[in-house]
Amino acid sequence: MYEALTDFWKAEDHELVDATAEDDAYTLHQTSGAWTALKWTRGWEWDVRRRAQFHVSRVYDCPGLLTFMYDGDNWGYELFHHGATVDQFLHWVNPGQQYFPSGSVRGRPDLLVAQFPALNLNPDHARGYLTSTDEEDPSYDDFDFESDDPRNRPVRDGDWWGRLDAEVVFDFWRFLGVEPGTPAGDYLFPSPHLFKAPVWRRFTTWKMGTAGA
Repeated sequence: MYEALTDFWKAEDHELVDATAEDDAYTLHQTSGAWTALKWTRGWEWDVRRRAQFHVSRVYDCPGLLTFMYDGDNWGYELFHHGATVDQFLHWVNPGQQYFPSGSVRGRPDLLVAQFPALNLNPDHARGYLTSTDEEDPSYDDFDFESDDPRNRPVRDGDWWGRLDAEVVFDFWRFLGVEPGTPAGDYLFPSPHLFKAPVWRRFTTWKMGTAGA
């Protein structure tokens, strides 16, 4: 993956420069199982970084999945293969949402399962994780997403979160075989390391010829 990212950023007149854990940097983890995880830098630049992941998918002819959570309220994903979008999902469907301005964002469990046949994903579980709510739906006006609300029951035994909590994205990772970092204390939110797989490299991007200036 690192080589493909190097080529992509070079075409953008940027180079990859090693960084430390204290920097706002990309964190590339060692491959674990079927997955190689990359934690993005902070912020919501939404064009170049998505094109970078599409490039990796095109180079290696493999599926990939961008997952994100915003402000602890909303999570979503973009599923892609060979440089093209396959499916998009938002857990909280707001009119005028800025992530994916065209097409459905309800998620297609069949498309998700089909992209990863070696994982033998349970379609019913996939459907459970791809549960959206709509702020215009009056049935959710008084829904506080309590764990004992039947609409918010966990998808699988052992899940940390209800299916309508934004943090269910971490249970979704586990469903796919991606282990989050170990939660700290009683608060079931992964550690700052985010992924359990060991870090392979941290890096950031600099405009060509300006690194270290």
